Amino acid sequence: MPKAGPRGDPPPVSDDREGVPVSVAWILLAALGAAILLTNLMRSPGTSSDSDLPATVNGLSVVTVPDAIEVQQLGADTDVAASGWFQHPAAIECPVPQQPVVLLLDGDCAIDFTWLMADEESLIRISRQSLDARSPLGPAVHPVFDGPDTDWVRPLPQEGGSSPTPVVFIGHFNDSRSEGCRPDNQPLCLSRFVVTVVAWADGVENP
Repeated sequence: MPKAGPRGDPPPVSDDREGVPVSVAWILLAALGAAILLTNLMRSPGTSSDSDLPATVNGLSVVTVPDAIEVQQLGADTDVAASGWFQHPAAIECPVPQQPVVLLLDGDCAIDFTWLMADEESLIRISRQSLDARSPLGPAVHPVFDGPDTDWVRPLPQEGGSSPTPVVFIGHFNDSRSEGCRPDNQPLCLSRFVVTVVAWADGVENP
C-alpha cells in the first residue's frame, strides 16, 4: 500500500486502474453521443428559405440536407424527412454497368447526376449548341426512388438554366441492399438516399 507523504499528503494515485475497461467506456460514450445526435436531428424543427415548407411530415420533423448527411455518416438506416432542392438529370446514355449491380443503387449512371441539394442551385444550362451540367457547390446527396414517381418535377427549359424543385423526401441511407453491390462500390451504394415517400413538392403535399 502506498505511504502518505511526510506532511500527511494523500498517497499518489496510480494511473493503472486494474480491471477498469477504459477503452470500452469510451466506445459506450461515443455510441451514446451518436444516439443523442440522431434523436436530436429527428426532433429538431427544419429550416428553409421557402416559407411554405412543412415543419413535419408523416410524424417526422423535417431536417436539412446537412443534417441528413450526418445521419448517413452515423451508419444509420433510420427514416429521415429531408428538405431541399431536387434536380433531375438531362437524358443521358449510360454504359453497361460492371456486374454485379443493384439496379436501384448503382445500376444507372443517371443517379450520379440526380441531386437533392441544400441550396437552390441551377446545375444545367441548355443552349442551341450545347448542354452543360455541373455538380452542386453546397451540400448534396444522390436520391434514388424506391416506388415514388417524379411526375411533379419542374421540367428542364428548352433554353437557359434549370430550376430545381423544392421538396421534402422521406427516405433512408445505408440500405441493406448495398451488400449486393460490388465491394468497391458498396460505400457509394450506402450513401444513396433511398426515397420511399415524396411528402411535399413545389407547394403540394403528396404530389
